[in-house]
Amino acid sequence: MTPALWIVLAASLGAAATDLARRRIPNGLVAALAIAGLALNARHGWQPLVASLAIAAVVLAAGTFAHALGAIGGGDVKLLAAAAATLNYPDCIPFVLYTLLCGGLLALALSALRGRLRPTLANLHGMLLPMLAGVAPVAPARSIAMPYAVAIAAGTLLLALTKAVAPQLGIFA
Repeated sequence: MTPALWIVLAASLGAAATDLARRRIPNGLVAALAIAGLALNARHGWQPLVASLAIAAVVLAAGTFAHALGAIGGGDVKLLAAAAATLNYPDCIPFVLYTLLCGGLLALALSALRGRLRPTLANLHGMLLPMLAGVAPVAPARSIAMPYAVAIAAGTLLLALTKAVAPQLGIFA
């Protein structure tokens, strides 16, 4: 595993623990991850540093949109942006996709456990269909609160697993 992946894995596991315990992600943890990621990328020159900053900006913008819809918390957005920027291109792409997949599965599982699967699916329908049609999405009626840092940690673990196993299988080479 790369140093960046180790750093993101440690930070996301720490964030998941605090998110589960206190429903908060410490800003100090996110700031430390962002600084470590920028320093790590700057060691390789100005181009990886600029790419890292651009990735952070894109993920922050998309995350802010999701936060405005009530789909993700503000601390989760900051953690996701710092982690993606630390991983840099191209690892940030599967990381974000794995995190979104894990977040969706976590939301469905928590909704089912809390007896709110039908309203959750109705909220998803109300947000996705208008966006696919090119119009403004409908804000969810009442979304479930979930520790999204767990999904970020799971996305990081999936990336680490993929990077460890894929070369042996001869895929993604």
